[in-house]
Amino acid sequence: MPRIDIGGITLNVEERGSGPAFIFIPGLVGLLDAWEFQLAEFSQRYRCIAFDHRGTGDSDKPPTGYTTELIARDVIALMDKLGIDKAHIAGTSTGGCILQTVAIDHPGRLRCAIFSNTWVKADEFIMRVQTTRKRIAVTYGPAEYVKVSSLFTNGAQQFRFNLDKVMELEKRALTTVAPVDILAQRLDMSMLHDREAELGKIAAPSLIVGTLDDATVPSYQSEDLHNGIPGSRLIVMPEGGHYSYRRHWQEWNKTVTAFLVQTAANAYPYEKLNAFGR
Repeated sequence: MPRIDIGGITLNVEERGSGPAFIFIPGLVGLLDAWEFQLAEFSQRYRCIAFDHRGTGDSDKPPTGYTTELIARDVIALMDKLGIDKAHIAGTSTGGCILQTVAIDHPGRLRCAIFSNTWVKADEFIMRVQTTRKRIAVTYGPAEYVKVSSLFTNGAQQFRFNLDKVMELEKRALTTVAPVDILAQRLDMSMLHDREAELGKIAAPSLIVGTLDDATVPSYQSEDLHNGIPGSRLIVMPEGGHYSYRRHWQEWNKTVTAFLVQTAANAYPYEKLNAFGR
């Protein structure tokens, strides 16, 4: 995977396929590997790009400066570096918060937005989840933080049915994890994100996916995001945990494919999608 200097920082990037650009933004763990099921499928029709966040994986890990706004600017700088004017963009969890910022601050750069298991702003539930993760990182160190994060993000069903993939992603997280002070800043970043008052500015066609059994981000956050973005489409899966796009990747990909086809055909607002959820 190449490392690309986007100006002031170097990001670890994976690019596959050709066609319209499709960018995938990871969640708080920050690893591009999380999107493996999407890169494999969508690269057959799209120019797919995923990257490790600043402070994660094999991207640079500056000692300070972690905000969703700054990582959104990293996305735009990466697009500029790769010669991409507009892209379909998907973001999961914290990546969905980053995508909100891209959509609000750089509206002309999106063809559409796909928000998966993300939130509008951290409420008491999310604050407790992220504060607990931060305390584990500070008290027990990066390795224990990674292992506990795997519980929150994957959920029980993936440990039961997709353990090999859980351990594969966790292994890379363990070998590339940042120092505790960076982990703490990134967790603070997730708790400080709040663009709620500006969601009405998002004009790009938007698909929102949540799951009822998400132990990290409750599904009502997906409903709040849907209510805030004009004309958005909401899908709530009955099961899938926080990593719905990995647990049920076939269904997730099918739903997103239908959304992309409709977007390309300018069929917006969208008719009821023939997929999981409602």
